[in-house]
Amino acid sequence: MTWRASFTIPPLACACYSGKGKERKKTGKTIPKLVGYYTKGARPNWARMNEYHDWKDHVREHVPAVLPAPTKERPVRVDVHCYFASGTHADPENVRKGIVDALFPGGDKHVYGYHHHPLYDPADPRVVVEVVALDATLPLTVMSERLSTLSVPEVQR
Repeated sequence: MTWRASFTIPPLACACYSGKGKERKKTGKTIPKLVGYYTKGARPNWARMNEYHDWKDHVREHVPAVLPAPTKERPVRVDVHCYFASGTHADPENVRKGIVDALFPGGDKHVYGYHHHPLYDPADPRVVVEVVALDATLPLTVMSERLSTLSVPEVQR
């Protein structure tokens, strides 16, 4: 038996910037984006990090109320199909990683899956996510209970 759920995540409205380095300023406009994974490097990009945290919150708003809890005995598969607005976009693998991080804040050690090659739909950019667990007796976790234990660190702005 399998447990299966599919859902769609619309793009996040992200701020547009102009200039480079210290001259970088928000333009006041927004663009729809499917945001990829971000990790803080030697020179953190605070705007990019905040965008990534906003993306994870955005993902959680579109998730079904119940998801399978991944375990060593019963891993969970998460597959994504990214429909981008244009040829300038995040790597689909990084979009998938960000979604998995949002869905399983307690750890994704037992989550696997794939990202489809980039697809394009300028009129309706989105991510279609499919979550599959192979055993219907898999313990389910209510998303609101899991998120109540999540604490997001304060990020410099």
